[in-house]
Amino acid sequence: MSQERTRTEHPPSDCSPDEIDARIDDVRRELSGLYALRGQQLLHIERTVAATVDSPSEAGTPASASRRFSIADILSLGGRALRQLLRSPKRLLSDVDRYLAHRRHQPDEWTAPARGPIEVENRLQDVWPLNIEVRSGQTAKVNLLLPSLRKHDLTGGPNTALNLFARLAARGVPVRFIATDCELDADESYLRRHLHSVSGLPFASDKVEFACARDRSSSLQLGADDILCATAWWTAQMIKEIQPRLRTRRFWYLIQDFEPGMYPWSAKQALAAETYALDYHSIVCGRLLADHLSAQRIGRFADPQFAADCLVFEPAVDVRRFSPDFDSFPNRKRRLLFYARPQAPRNLFEMGLVALKLAAEQGAFPPSQWELGFLGADLPPADLGQGISIQHHAWRSYDDYARLLRQSDVGLSLMLSPHTSYPPLEMAACGATVVTNTFGVKSEQRLRQISDNLLPVEPRLESIVAGILAAVARTDQLPQRFAGSVLNLPPDWDAALEPLVSQLEAIWNSRLQNCN
Repeated sequence: MSQERTRTEHPPSDCSPDEIDARIDDVRRELSGLYALRGQQLLHIERTVAATVDSPSEAGTPASASRRFSIADILSLGGRALRQLLRSPKRLLSDVDRYLAHRRHQPDEWTAPARGPIEVENRLQDVWPLNIEVRSGQTAKVNLLLPSLRKHDLTGGPNTALNLFARLAARGVPVRFIATDCELDADESYLRRHLHSVSGLPFASDKVEFACARDRSSSLQLGADDILCATAWWTAQMIKEIQPRLRTRRFWYLIQDFEPGMYPWSAKQALAAETYALDYHSIVCGRLLADHLSAQRIGRFADPQFAADCLVFEPAVDVRRFSPDFDSFPNRKRRLLFYARPQAPRNLFEMGLVALKLAAEQGAFPPSQWELGFLGADLPPADLGQGISIQHHAWRSYDDYARLLRQSDVGLSLMLSPHTSYPPLEMAACGATVVTNTFGVKSEQRLRQISDNLLPVEPRLESIVAGILAAVARTDQLPQRFAGSVLNLPPDWDAALEPLVSQLEAIWNSRLQNCN
């Protein structure tokens, strides 16, 4: 959440994934025998009308599918489905889009279709190969593959990638940003404005392009001397299929988290882990993450020389926005913010929520003195008992988000990963005492080296409760909180990224000389 957030043109649905499932099932029942929802695809024609009319029912099909349909039946079914769409077309399409986005890269159980044989494709479920045409004689460029370039998807990680490569473009390197999973927003000028906003730098318009590769029926052209850069494991898998066709055999890999840890033991985990053994230049966000990859001998990081050559940058925390504001402290309630993301298991939502309830039972939050808030996901209020509830804070602009943090006293932000994530750093920079968990090389000592406002605990319920109680006890210690707001991290993105940009520019120039 370290970068600017923008509202979508249409507000996102407040339905949970289960409610969205149920809504889609309603539509499916209305079109029983005509349409099906399969895997990651939108509603599509499952069988022709003739097959629906003439084919006998098979075991396991709904009873409504076993009858023969007349033309009148078909028109009636279509009419009912059409009325559902007409009632709220934007809402329904938004729900379907959110449903697919939620499912696309989440662990799913294998399920067979309702009837008929299992359709087997010659690709893996989450690796959707790009349709690429490689041409010689084109001006070489760097191609950054991002799952989405839509407004509401441009949050911390994607914005860091945009910021970094906008700076490379500002130095004269041609850069193309390619959306692999989602269509672009209609207003491309927004992307150019946003690129300038996150980087703060001007750049020549002819050095920056935006492209969408979601439609695999149309080919996307690459130059034979182009460089590709992955930003997520499935984009690295896409590059794996393309790289042998390019003159440059090594791609760039921007690693911002240990992605195999986002999944249970599964095909997705294996595919994510495999990417670290491919042939690439590594660009890693944070020395903690780089050290984890080396310590665990992950992929090519098992080679000490590769690990030493890895390009590492520390995440910046913008001191112009994230700094203490204690002026309102005497006249307001104390505030705790819980960075809560139930959809992201590594954020340990359940442990955090139960720990808050146990802390409340021990008298940590007198209702007349404290207010508690969810941050990070659209959640209903949670009743902790003792007259205490956690209220939801809606998504905010970047400046409003920073203002909320500056007027908060305790943060709870958990992350079962070697990466710190951005919220605990931003909370600490605003003077809050932040309970966050350790993980491997992300030890108590190394977290304390970043800031004394970070209160590291083991990822155990009892430790989290003890951490919350200690953070609450520190609320009135304003001098200590003020001192802890000075983080041992870059104070802005210029300081964080410019040295890295110089290194990437050198790699780019060296590659051009080799090609010539």
